[in-house]
Amino acid sequence: MKTNKPKTAIVTIGTEIVIGQITDTNSQWLGQKLFALGFDVQKMVSIPDLPEIIFKTLDEIKDFDLLIFTGGLGPTDDDITKQCLCTFYNSKLELNQIVLDDIREIVQRRNSTVEINQRNRLQAMIPSPGKFFRNKVGTAPGLIFDHRTDLPVLIALPGVPFEMKWIWENGVQDFLIETFDPKPQEYIQFFVSGIPESSLAELLEPWEKSLNPQWQLAYLPSPGIIKLRLFKPSDDLSLFNQRIDELQHILGKFLVGQGDLSIEEILVKKLTENHLTLSTAESCTGGKIAHQITSIPGASNVFKGGIVAYDNMVKIELLGVSPHTLHQFGAVSQEVAEQMAVGVLRRMQSDLAIATTGIAGPSGGTPEKPVGTVWIAVATRQTVFSQKYIFTTLRDVNITRTSNTALSWLLNLIQSLKI
Repeated sequence: MKTNKPKTAIVTIGTEIVIGQITDTNSQWLGQKLFALGFDVQKMVSIPDLPEIIFKTLDEIKDFDLLIFTGGLGPTDDDITKQCLCTFYNSKLELNQIVLDDIREIVQRRNSTVEINQRNRLQAMIPSPGKFFRNKVGTAPGLIFDHRTDLPVLIALPGVPFEMKWIWENGVQDFLIETFDPKPQEYIQFFVSGIPESSLAELLEPWEKSLNPQWQLAYLPSPGIIKLRLFKPSDDLSLFNQRIDELQHILGKFLVGQGDLSIEEILVKKLTENHLTLSTAESCTGGKIAHQITSIPGASNVFKGGIVAYDNMVKIELLGVSPHTLHQFGAVSQEVAEQMAVGVLRRMQSDLAIATTGIAGPSGGTPEKPVGTVWIAVATRQTVFSQKYIFTTLRDVNITRTSNTALSWLLNLIQSLKI
């Protein structure tokens, strides 16, 4: 089946998703992967484990080219996806020995004394004529339904994210390329920080009016970071590159990164290239900055460590913050933030250090220091920089915005000051 931009839908199945007990991250991840390959994702939906809802959903999207389902392939009674799909595609289930052997290996690897049971055998039943993707990290194989020409190709994957991703990377992606021969959609992405979205739009308005509409400039805001995305044309590259040069000049100090990486990936890459090490001292962010950095492969080469200094005694005893400074200026102050940054830099013997202190909320604010007041400091071996911010009254947003702002500000300093 060959088509330039296959019309695609993603369906996640699980009552626990619909009622909010767990977050659906599968759709977001699959959407990014499918978009990059060149698929036209037109619908994402989460539905409960109810046959009537599954069949209704299938009826609504049966004119699509590709359907990706996740969830409902496990061994419990509420895992009904496979049976519903077999009914819809008029398929019969047959025991597959390869899948059964894979399941046996997984089960015995987890506990060598446990034998596979009847529920495991049910997971080894796949739709005839036997198209499937092996799962070497879990007990539910990926399934392919494509034998009815009047229905879309449907791929059913486990709902467990790491299993779903493993099967995608070890079978599904190649299958989709071979089956559909999609044309990858190229785009260029910029990371902007330190300017509100409305101000950014106003700044870029004259430049944006000069763009080819097919390039589709998109603003993708998140706390502390705004991504700008432009579709890259197959022709007019000279004009496109000219417009990109203009954009970079207009953004100036607000441009902190470029490419299809996260801000923490860009920072780890920049630290590695410059042979710099980093440490963190966090109060209001509670270790989130350290977590973001250490989630990136290769971070161990540049990240020395971090201290979550929530209590003032930790600030004093581990970071060397002066009790007099705390008493005079308070924990949320420029002076404390700077001493925290300098203290962790010395203790960790790193080249750079980030420190955060603030009032995340929802309580704890005062007229002088309302909820959302944050000080961020960056220390080098020569000097220390600090900046005050006033964010929102929402705790989660304040923590995320502080973390992203700190990372992007540090990245900006590395680039502008050539630290």
